Amino acid sequence: MINIPTMEQLNKLPNLYETEHIRPEEKIVHLHFTADRCHWWAIEWDGQDTFFGYVLLNGWRHDSEFGYFNLSELLDIKVGGWLEVLNNPFWIPKPMKDIALIPKTFRSQDLSAEQAYPPTNSVSRIS
Repeated sequence: MINIPTMEQLNKLPNLYETEHIRPEEKIVHLHFTADRCHWWAIEWDGQDTFFGYVLLNGWRHDSEFGYFNLSELLDIKVGGWLEVLNNPFWIPKPMKDIALIPKTFRSQDLSAEQAYPPTNSVSRIS
């Protein structure tokens, strides 16, 4: 990993489950990790290895979701055998709604299946 987070950075994150009462779009993202078109936004931390946050894989919105990911796994990732995960050194903590990539993907999770995938075989009727 490039720019491994310091204990000072990690200790600024809330504990796991501490932000459950906060609406998703208002949750503060404290760290941003990236490798190519994959992004991991860290919201909470267990103090050892596990983050809770939002993940976008390969730039595909259907591969984005809230979930848990491990620092140890991010440390080991090498895309194509050489590209390491970067902890963005210029990241400023901000609400999810203020992160350009997240609202585009986040909104798709709020849709019902019918809204997200409208029927393609509908027949229009002329009366």
